[in-house]
Amino acid sequence: MHGMYRRRYAKNAEEPANIAAHLDSFRQSLEEKRRELVDLYEHDVRVGQESSDENFDDIVDRANNSFNRELMFLLSDTEREVLIRIEEAFERLDEGSYGCCTYCSGPISLARLRALPWARFCIDCQESEERGALEE
Repeated sequence: MHGMYRRRYAKNAEEPANIAAHLDSFRQSLEEKRRELVDLYEHDVRVGQESSDENFDDIVDRANNSFNRELMFLLSDTEREVLIRIEEAFERLDEGSYGCCTYCSGPISLARLRALPWARFCIDCQESEERGALEE
């Protein structure tokens, strides 16, 4: 499998041996982050069930409880998005395209992959996406 990465990166300026040498490390990082997110989700579900079971007599307590539940749902959206990106990264690992930008097919830097192993864009395409300039 590592040979696929060497061939793909041979066209690019990225360090093919470095990406290929770190695939197991990237997979492990993705698995750890996925486990962390699933654990957070399970914790949030338990807390949400416990808080909805409580009897609140004070309107301030009810307002705080409502705010906290909404905050958990907002965080869950972000966590869900990261989880989707992690699953997509596993697919790219399996198909041999991990480390390549899903938009321009250029290399994603090793430093970026270390920081965000689920990164799907190179830094240039990520900046374009954040500005809303990346066409689908």
